[in-house]
Amino acid sequence: MNNEIALLTQFLESLGPEVSGHSASPLTEDQIERIREFASGKLGPSERQALLPSILENDTALHTLVKTLQAQA
Repeated sequence: MNNEIALLTQFLESLGPEVSGHSASPLTEDQIERIREFASGKLGPSERQALLPSILENDTALHTLVKTLQAQA
């Protein structure tokens, strides 16, 4: 439970102004697919936990996640 709270805290902190200073590296097709699986709930808890930091550290990944979630809505 503490790890989930820590991950949520990390995510919420990333929404502040410092996000613009994060990496905006291009994503591979595999990374994009993993983000799609993350957004659709197809990853298990450990897979989500492993993927989330890389999404939070990369503006491109974060935007890909947001677009994927919006498309599902």
